[in-house]
Amino acid sequence: MATLRRRPNHSGTVTLRKDGRYQAAVYVPQPDGTTKRKYVYGKTYDEADRKRRQLVDRAQAGIPTPTRDMTVVDWLDYWLTQIVQPGRKRGTTREYSKRVRLYLRPYLGSKKLTSLTVADVRQLAGQVTTNVSAKAAKRALETLTNALNAALAEDIGLTRNVAAHVKVRTSAPKRPRWTLEELLRFLVEARKHAWYPIFLLIALLGLRRAEALGLRWSNIDFDQRVIWLESQIQRDEKGEYEDDLKTAGSMVPLPLPPQCVAPLRWQRLKHSVDRERAMALGWKWVETDLVFTTKYGTPIQGTNFLTTFKIIRARAGLSHGDLRTLRRGVGTLLVHLKVHPRVAKAILRHSRITMTMDVYAEAVDTDVREAVNQMDAHLRLMMSRTLSKPS
Repeated sequence: MATLRRRPNHSGTVTLRKDGRYQAAVYVPQPDGTTKRKYVYGKTYDEADRKRRQLVDRAQAGIPTPTRDMTVVDWLDYWLTQIVQPGRKRGTTREYSKRVRLYLRPYLGSKKLTSLTVADVRQLAGQVTTNVSAKAAKRALETLTNALNAALAEDIGLTRNVAAHVKVRTSAPKRPRWTLEELLRFLVEARKHAWYPIFLLIALLGLRRAEALGLRWSNIDFDQRVIWLESQIQRDEKGEYEDDLKTAGSMVPLPLPPQCVAPLRWQRLKHSVDRERAMALGWKWVETDLVFTTKYGTPIQGTNFLTTFKIIRARAGLSHGDLRTLRRGVGTLLVHLKVHPRVAKAILRHSRITMTMDVYAEAVDTDVREAVNQMDAHLRLMMSRTLSKPS
């Protein structure tokens, strides 16, 4: 190969290969802090030189650029810090990091990224399924698939996503569901607690826990009886923080049920009383616009809210069900009222109609059982009448 032009140090070179292509080479920083030579190619000198300048710009900005000989764990670390963390929610980054730490790093970490095979990924899935669960293996595969899709966009020699060719079978969990009578029992018991307005919003509007705890007074229009959902309260190792909603479809105005108006007005009065009491006692009050707070004005912790839910559930004489069961209670009510699934989808803010149909299907199971019981009773009655007739 003959060098066509010489450049200043750290600017890289462009050379002509024997196969007629142009090759640019630049020393670039790696995710682990080392420096390696990175090669890129072009059909023309200008194309290769453009890629060279891009590498130099990244290197001067201190941005790591992966190379062909990096390991799977090197790429995963780069992917988490340079791709996931800047552009995804903190909760998503935390979940991906956990899956990498628990499943991908131990089983695939030392393998060369460009040498990873379908057999390697299939072995990973089998080991995680055996040692943990099929659900964990499926999540590990989802994470690896996303990471390798990102690697395909980088010029590091990866030609296909081997994780996309491996599937893990998991059985859909049967989520517990409350009947209408059980839902009413819970709400009657919840009326005795200060957080009753939260439980009522979850039951009547299908709010997620984080959405309910992140509701602000500025999101409520009592005159028009409308609420807007804009944010949610999440928690990580640093404490509670405000985050965007789960899906774009979640950010829609919702009609405020008349039954929720009085409890929310009472909550506003209670909020003012809590604030005055805290200031009178010399407590540090955190001023926020949140509807539901602790006695110090801080966001309610999700774990504390879950504990309270379980206590109320037990007092209501219910042995099963979680907060998602309560949220799905709105589906129970809508099915009971024979509301069209597409209207229910808008209220529940499901991203897909199939999710709403799952809720309806569970309710239909109860109707089917009742219909079968009625048919059975009717058949037995008809048979007894037939048998009692004289022959």
